Amino acid sequence: MGTRAAAFTAKIRNLTDYHLRLLHGVVPPPSGIDIANTLKYFSQTLLGLLRDIQARPLDMLHHRAQDSERLALFPNLDYLGLHQALVALVDVMPLIQSGTQGFGQALLNTLACLVVFLERQVIDTLPYLIASMMTAVPEPLHQQLITTLCYYILPVTVGAAVEEGEEENYATASVPAVLMMVFQYTDNSAYHCELLESLMALKPDIVKDLLCVIAFGTPSSRPPAANLLFYYWPSLNPTLYDRRGIHIKFSGWKPLLCQIEECDGDGTSEAVKVCLDHAVCLSACPDNPPPLYLCIDCAEDIKREHNTVEFFDILMPMAQVSATCENKNCRSTEKNAIATCFSMECASYNINRPIRYCSQCNNIRHNNRRGTDHIVHTTIGSPWAMEPQMQNFTIEAIVSLLNEAQPYGDKTKSKDQERLNRAGLLDDLDKGDGPSPEEARLLSRYGVWLIVSLCAPTSDTPPEVLGRLLAALCHWYNATQYLPDDQQRTSLERLKSEYLHNWLQDVCKSHFEVFVGCLMPHPVEHARVGGHWDALATRTDHIKEGFNRLFCLVTHELVSLQVWDRVMPHWMEAIHNEIPEEERDELKITLNKLLDSDMSPLGFDAAQMYQFITLRFTKTSASVQEQTLSWLQILSSLNIVVSMDLLLGMFSEGVSSLCNTSPPSRKTSSSTRPDSSILEPVVEDDLGSSSGLSEEDRPPSDHPEDHYSNPQLILTCFVLMLDVLFKQMEVQELERHQGTEAQQSQSIMILIRDMLAAPCLAPHTCDGHLDCTTCELTTTFFQLAMDVVAFLCPRMAIQNNRVADIIPPEMESSQTTKSPELSTTQDPQSGSCTQSPRPSSLLTPREVGLISVMANMPQIVTATVETVGELDLAPNIPQESVVKAVARAVTLTEEDVGM
Repeated sequence: MGTRAAAFTAKIRNLTDYHLRLLHGVVPPPSGIDIANTLKYFSQTLLGLLRDIQARPLDMLHHRAQDSERLALFPNLDYLGLHQALVALVDVMPLIQSGTQGFGQALLNTLACLVVFLERQVIDTLPYLIASMMTAVPEPLHQQLITTLCYYILPVTVGAAVEEGEEENYATASVPAVLMMVFQYTDNSAYHCELLESLMALKPDIVKDLLCVIAFGTPSSRPPAANLLFYYWPSLNPTLYDRRGIHIKFSGWKPLLCQIEECDGDGTSEAVKVCLDHAVCLSACPDNPPPLYLCIDCAEDIKREHNTVEFFDILMPMAQVSATCENKNCRSTEKNAIATCFSMECASYNINRPIRYCSQCNNIRHNNRRGTDHIVHTTIGSPWAMEPQMQNFTIEAIVSLLNEAQPYGDKTKSKDQERLNRAGLLDDLDKGDGPSPEEARLLSRYGVWLIVSLCAPTSDTPPEVLGRLLAALCHWYNATQYLPDDQQRTSLERLKSEYLHNWLQDVCKSHFEVFVGCLMPHPVEHARVGGHWDALATRTDHIKEGFNRLFCLVTHELVSLQVWDRVMPHWMEAIHNEIPEEERDELKITLNKLLDSDMSPLGFDAAQMYQFITLRFTKTSASVQEQTLSWLQILSSLNIVVSMDLLLGMFSEGVSSLCNTSPPSRKTSSSTRPDSSILEPVVEDDLGSSSGLSEEDRPPSDHPEDHYSNPQLILTCFVLMLDVLFKQMEVQELERHQGTEAQQSQSIMILIRDMLAAPCLAPHTCDGHLDCTTCELTTTFFQLAMDVVAFLCPRMAIQNNRVADIIPPEMESSQTTKSPELSTTQDPQSGSCTQSPRPSSLLTPREVGLISVMANMPQIVTATVETVGELDLAPNIPQESVVKAVARAVTLTEEDVGM
């Protein structure tokens, strides 16, 4: 015994030496044949040790509770050291230069022989170890690797009976990694089906592992996992037409052949029985590790020789996944299959193949009295009722599938990346090993089907989960918006119209706040999914890409007026704060399409389209109006037309609100009208979302009256109004010098008159040597007012004697010495200047405003007809244009100040 143990240990040192020589590149390196010969020694030694055992260790291997009894049967050899040496050789397998295939065969055979001698903790690591060999073994060995995994390793690891109260073991936890390895490194769908069906016969929650691969797997492993999910769970497809539309067809895998060398079938008979008696196995096949798989004829021959030997049936491959019940005695009227049973008791009714049951047959076959130990895979239920981990895998799988429509963030590359790509420096980084863009977009259909079939919105739906699905769906709309007009686009557009439109409408009705929150420029953390959120993008790129998402939903009639009024204030504020002025032109096309009153996809009229702006001029504070006017400035700078009548109505309401010094009453819980609420400035920040409406959860301002009576802020609003008004007059190409008789001209003149009557233009005291904000604003206001009036008034003034009857005598005398719109006095003691934009008369504010307008504009009265002589051409010569100037300082003489 000591000699055998010493020889065993010496051979392990040989394997360690091979590993070190390969790892450090020692010349000459060992070949695969040299290592394979050493591994054959271990295979023969382990099988010889097994022949001497009288008990049934293979039966014990299927029960974790009998591990201690099993290990006590074997002699004390360094089995763990052998396992560690084999693991080290797997790591250096890519370094073997020759004989790789022979080495791989010997390694797999040795691992299959060693499994029965190892401790349970080590056995549980074997599925992942063998699956990791897919990265290095040549393709001809893939079949042997899958066979070893499915017939020798998985039944005694994943399929081993778990002790009561035992938590998830390493073998069970490694199943997603095993699936991902196989899916990634082999394209043969037969291997995929063979592995998955073997796991489905052992693990009742295999769908959880499949969803885990789809959610978090590599780009190459996700497509096979998604295809297998919809192949073995066909009820996830909404219609029969969609079931036929799966773009990858699976060819059934072939079962294991009989392992008896003297089999009458000449190596073509399928194995249908398995023998767990190691003595019988080694007598029939001395070089193969147990258990033994054999055909029905060979099993009967062995049965005649060994009367006490017991054989077990093995499952055959599923010929096809039937959509209807396969029970021949089914009496249900609804024959759609909803469950698949992998137990041999039920499979015996279907030629030892897994059988599909309808709901009624499934309840008959599997209930409290029978079938409790069967492995049954039913349809996937609603994610809202799943346990947390399963729910997470399901949601992330849907998100991952939807993101396949635009993999790797290909539309959100930075300018530096694009420059390097043109130089050819990042070509290798851009080449992925995943599916082509066309295949990826077709793969994204599975995400849509999962949403429609599983994720119906209910009252108990978690908002954060639903928000993540909505965000992924918005990204999918954006990624599939501009596609070539081909069959692929037709298929995707049909999903949007037939399935997603109604689903999104239901979500908007039942979870309006969640729906709106996903369309904000800075959504909550769980709604930042796909596209620019998965790339290193600037804040400007985030706003641009996010706004494009909103536009894609608008074109599919998914943005209602209520949603539009909620999200647009936040988008306008984000554009104002985060997009530099020189980059705003990139949004010009999108904004023009959205805000075009005639061709907008929103389906609103102009009043509804700009309702989110109009509301912010009605009974609102100066701070709200100032913010809203900054949005209108952005639209005007991008040459976006806002109806002049609508604009004048907004400004008229705004001036009326600013001139009304009494603060509006706050919104009460019984208020239902939109104008009964106080609008406050939108605070758009990526640290959290906020609403423009003052709801009960928003703390009120400490001193709101300070904002209502701030003259500088009110004057700022007047300046912005005139600036926007003048720009819109240019954008809309209004006729210049059309006169003041037109309706729009009269509305503009009334607007300016109301501004002049505002309290913010009251006299103020300032230091003449320092910059005064009020003085600057006042000067700018009158300059803009002059520009607007000059735009409307005729180019040539008309002389009329009746002007003297309109202007009062005191005004006429004051015009000869000082400007009627700005009279200045100086305090001789303090040296400070007091400016008043109104003449010091006893006229009413309305009359003063009208006089000021008339004094600063060419007098426009009805023209008189005169007879001009043939040579009298002086009246027809146009007058010279007067250059307008604004006084920045006024010099006062002693006579002016009364000294």
